[in-house]
Amino acid sequence: MTGSSRKSRSHIRKNGFRMRARQVGAKTNQTGPKISEEVPPGRRALAQMLNSLYGHLGATLKEVAKALAPRGYKKDVSELSRYRRGQRLPQQGFVIALHQTAVERAGGEDAVGISLDDVLEVYVAAEQRPCQVCPDLHQRIRRLRSRHRRLMRANRRLLESKAGLEAELADARHGTALLPVPPRQGDRQQRAYDVVAAKQMAAMAARLDRTGGDGSEAAVAMLRESAEVLTPLESAASLAVLRQEHQDQLADTFIQIYGRDQPEKQVIQAALELHQYGMPDDAGAMLRAAAG
Repeated sequence: MTGSSRKSRSHIRKNGFRMRARQVGAKTNQTGPKISEEVPPGRRALAQMLNSLYGHLGATLKEVAKALAPRGYKKDVSELSRYRRGQRLPQQGFVIALHQTAVERAGGEDAVGISLDDVLEVYVAAEQRPCQVCPDLHQRIRRLRSRHRRLMRANRRLLESKAGLEAELADARHGTALLPVPPRQGDRQQRAYDVVAAKQMAAMAARLDRTGGDGSEAAVAMLRESAEVLTPLESAASLAVLRQEHQDQLADTFIQIYGRDQPEKQVIQAALELHQYGMPDDAGAMLRAAAG
C-alpha cells in the first residue's frame, strides 16, 4: 500500500469518526446533563460518548451501575455522574466494559453506532492533559492587548501634541522680534527663543502628566519626542522651566532620556547650558546618563 493510499484511508476514517462524534454529541445534548464550558474538548467528547453508552444500559444511573457490576465495576451513581459531566476521567477498562455491555444490550456494534476502536481513540484524546500554562498565557495576552490599546491612544495624543509643539515652536521663532543687542551679547535673542520653546514643552508635559494613567505615559513619550525636536539650548531651558514649575519627576525623566538618546556633542552642549542656568547637579546627571 502506498503512502498516499494510507493517508487517504486515515483521512476518511478520521472524518467518519468526527461525523459520528458530532451525531453522538447532538443526541447527548438533547438528553444528557450540561457539561461545563471549562471542560477541555477531548474530555468533553468522552463525556458525551459515555452518556450515549449509558443510554443503552438503562434509563437511570442506578440501572447503569447495576448493569456494570457483573463486569467488576461497582460504581456509585455520583461517580458515574461525574464521568458523564467530564469532571473525572474513568479508567480505560471501565470504558471498554461499558462499550461491551452497551453492544450486548443493543444487539450489536452497529446499533450502538460507535466501534471499540473509536471508543479507544476518544479515550486517548481525553487522556491528554490540558495545557497548564495556557490560562496564564491567555491572561498575559489580554493584558498586553489592553496595554497596546492604551499605548495607541497615548500615541495618537502624542502625535497631536508633537504637531502642535512643532507649530508653536515655528510660530515662536518667526514671531519674536529681533533684539538690537551688541555682538558680544548675541546669545540674548537665542535665549529668548529657548524660553518660549521651553515653556511650551513644559506646559504640555505637565498637563498630560496631571491626568495620570495614560496621560503620564503620553507625557514621558512627549519628552522623548521633544528631545529629538528641541535644540540643546532649548532642552536646557526646558529643564530649567520644569524645575521652576516643580515638575521634578518629569525633569529627572527628561535628563535620563536626553542623556541616553541624544548624540554626545548635543549632550555636552546641553550640560554646558545647564551650568549657565546654575544647575550643575542636573548637568552632571545628564552626563552620567550619557556615559551609562
